[in-house]
Amino acid sequence: MESLDELDFHILRELIVGSGAYLRSDRVSLEAVARAVGVHRSTVADRIAKWGRIGFLTDWTIDIDPGALGLVGAHVHFHSRAQGLQRALQLASLVEGVEGVLAFDQGWVGIIFMADSPDALNRTEKLLSEILEADRTTRMVDTAEDYPDSRLVPLSALDGKLLTALIRDSRQTPTVLAKKVHVTVRTVERRLERLRKEGVHYIRPLVRFTGVRGVTFALLCFSYAAREREAALRTILERITNQVQRQVEAPTRGMLGIYGSARELDDSARAVASIPGVKDVRLRILLGEVDPPGFAAWLSERILRRSEAR
Repeated sequence: MESLDELDFHILRELIVGSGAYLRSDRVSLEAVARAVGVHRSTVADRIAKWGRIGFLTDWTIDIDPGALGLVGAHVHFHSRAQGLQRALQLASLVEGVEGVLAFDQGWVGIIFMADSPDALNRTEKLLSEILEADRTTRMVDTAEDYPDSRLVPLSALDGKLLTALIRDSRQTPTVLAKKVHVTVRTVERRLERLRKEGVHYIRPLVRFTGVRGVTFALLCFSYAAREREAALRTILERITNQVQRQVEAPTRGMLGIYGSARELDDSARAVASIPGVKDVRLRILLGEVDPPGFAAWLSERILRRSEAR
């Protein structure tokens, strides 16, 4: 049975975050990934093809900065007491604006969602809490607080069409997109370059972290004082080498997606907890995922509405 090994993890980390502290803002070439991990381009292509065969990689999409659209977003952990948890997870995935539903150990459920305003975000969080019968909730990410520099980006009607197309498949070339929106290839290239520079979106693979046997993934969450962020974050990223995802742009909070055995995951949590200035370290083992079926349409509608209003 095909599974993932260390080379797969190195390639995945390079695709998602590269060698820097922040998420990649553009699709990286196979050649660049191959150089970074020290293998041939064909090896990278073979590994990515394998991910599709074993159900680990399902597609490619884009993540969009809520602030660029005038939206707000959150990643909230709910301590669920629902007796029928799977049913509750399915219901939560149907709530308007929900982008991701993650089931963790010890009854914790992580939900990523967006809304049109802070009040609407609070209402969505309350509804999700009722569905999950949660007795405790914790906001791991609040875009209004954690990304204060995020700003509204003017979008043209063409920008809206391009972003909507990329949500469904970010592998589409400028030539293909140009035919769909009836403009020149050069126009598409200029628009996409502007959107990338403005930080509106970044391209990422859609992977199912619970879709491969023999591999355990977890979310490692932590916080630090803003004045200690730089030193603490540098040490964290040096010590935690078993990472495949990062969300570390926030002034006082961060999260890493990590992999390994139960012992290796615990060792990573202890290593982060031992770093001066780091506190509130939480390790949550990922047990399952639910794909919200309506999120792409919900977000596309808001993108097009913004661009058409402009």
